[in-house]
Amino acid sequence: MKRTATTQIAASQVVAPPPAAWYRGVDRVQWSTLLASNLGWLFDGFETYALILTAGPALRTLLAPAAFPQILAYVGAVVGITLLGWGIGGIIGGVLADYIGRKRMMMLAILAY
Repeated sequence: MKRTATTQIAASQVVAPPPAAWYRGVDRVQWSTLLASNLGWLFDGFETYALILTAGPALRTLLAPAAFPQILAYVGAVVGITLLGWGIGGIIGGVLADYIGRKRMMMLAILAY
């Protein structure tokens, strides 16, 4: 049997095993950190969703009937202020984390919450 140049090159190449999945290199502490951060985002999102659901009925009980047409504007302002607070808090928290460390800043944020 006569080998051609193509079969000789193919026979001499070593096939590398497929790379391991990214999650194979993650240890237990990293999984716990990922879970904790996702739970934090989940509860933060739930809090905002609860605000959106309850702001209208709460304002309906607090305001006089003459002010009912303005409820949508009030709810929009409340949600807008909440989002603005997220942004400002993120900037301030990031700067403070650079100065005092992430661990201390996280503890202060949890304490403030």
